[in-house]
Amino acid sequence: MSKQAEGSVLKDGEAMDLLTDRAERWAEKYKNLSDPERWRSDYDEHFAAPALQLAKRCTLESRPFGAKDWILALVLWFLIGGTVFLASNFLMQLEPTWQIVFAVFALLVAIVGIVQSYLETTSEKRAAKRLSGKHEWLLNVSRKAALAKLSSRSGAAA
Repeated sequence: MSKQAEGSVLKDGEAMDLLTDRAERWAEKYKNLSDPERWRSDYDEHFAAPALQLAKRCTLESRPFGAKDWILALVLWFLIGGTVFLASNFLMQLEPTWQIVFAVFALLVAIVGIVQSYLETTSEKRAAKRLSGKHEWLLNVSRKAALAKLSSRSGAAA
């Protein structure tokens, strides 16, 4: 059994390719070509569940913010904040008063970044929003491919 068939983690592009291939095969076998208004509803009915399964396989769930996450967040955001401070100090040749202002600003950048990283990792609400967005994206991309295939088939049949 392939890695993708057994429920492993997928990249966004792999999930999109899998669903688009299935949607195009479905469009090639679709029988009701005479009713374009039904295409979308039939597609959504048939592919809503598979799109959700694939979205779950390629979207991270919320999880505890572990020691590794803290280390990475602190290093990354203090590096970004330090770069902001050093670049502004170097490029603008700041006076001592303005150096303090820019140091505080750089510290705020680092703190906001760390808090944002923490919230993105641990928030159930944000994880649900990411999953919903990924589900809609997968459905829309594969629907577009399937409807294009159906349009070309119905045009050829007419």
